[in-house]
Amino acid sequence: MNFGILGDAKISRNQLIPALHQAGCSFVHLGTRNPQTLTDGFYDKSVKVGRYEDVLADTDVEAVYIPLPNHLHAKWSIDALNAGKHVLCEKPMALSLSEIDAVEEAAMANNRYFYEAFMVRSHPQWNWLKKIDIGTAMHISATFSYPPRAEGNVRNYAYMGGGPVLDIAGYTLLAGMMIFESKPQLLFCDMPMEPHLDVEKTMNALLDFGEGRRLSMQVSSAMALSQTVHLTSNNGWARLDTPFNPDEIATASWALGELGEGTKLAFEPCNQYALMLNEFITSCQNQTKPNFTTSKQICALLQELLTTRT
Repeated sequence: MNFGILGDAKISRNQLIPALHQAGCSFVHLGTRNPQTLTDGFYDKSVKVGRYEDVLADTDVEAVYIPLPNHLHAKWSIDALNAGKHVLCEKPMALSLSEIDAVEEAAMANNRYFYEAFMVRSHPQWNWLKKIDIGTAMHISATFSYPPRAEGNVRNYAYMGGGPVLDIAGYTLLAGMMIFESKPQLLFCDMPMEPHLDVEKTMNALLDFGEGRRLSMQVSSAMALSQTVHLTSNNGWARLDTPFNPDEIATASWALGELGEGTKLAFEPCNQYALMLNEFITSCQNQTKPNFTTSKQICALLQELLTTRT
């Protein structure tokens, strides 16, 4: 499948483009605001470079990957779908439920596939965590943090969809949704703001998934780089060491009725982005109808969290 990419983003260079090649795809057209500024020689000379609109008008492009700033995701997803392209869009796919509705309408009207690029859903460690025989899952603790971004970074501006809630809380929320398989209800949230910015610096929340099952999650853009998911059941516990951005070989541990380090294991080497792309391509080829249910649930909860900014 031939891909076009809208935006010269770090995640494209470091993750998606290598994964495209690994998945047997071709990257044929890059769209940027200022094509003439690309002078570092990173891209192969066979890749066409133009503006966003040029990518959408290119008949060689079958699918478009969108890693633009968050507030541009829905607009360019709709434009790409209306141009007849399948769309793989970075999270969050939209900043409101009305934007998701508009993307869904465009996907259905043009019979094109759309997928919100939560690549973690493709990694086998999550299926292991869901199926491990340690009893009934009751509590999940999910954390994700990174240090402050430099002045001018898009993550520092609320109007661009910045802040750690929209940037990474979707991952911690998805951890509970994938394991508990039910709709979350917000019980508590604490979210102090960055003193010199209009975005939050840290968010702590407690969510209820019914039947006594709870998710405690924390995200921050003011702490050291860190992430973990720890699941506690009625008989034991299990932990993913790097649940969201694992290396080629991800690791985990688990135990039944005991403390300590538990039993260690390592998963088979894989690239979760390439796995996601393989699933995306299959869905496109099979003319699968996109499902926006999870995206809508995540969006609704994230917007509810943001109303608690203090």
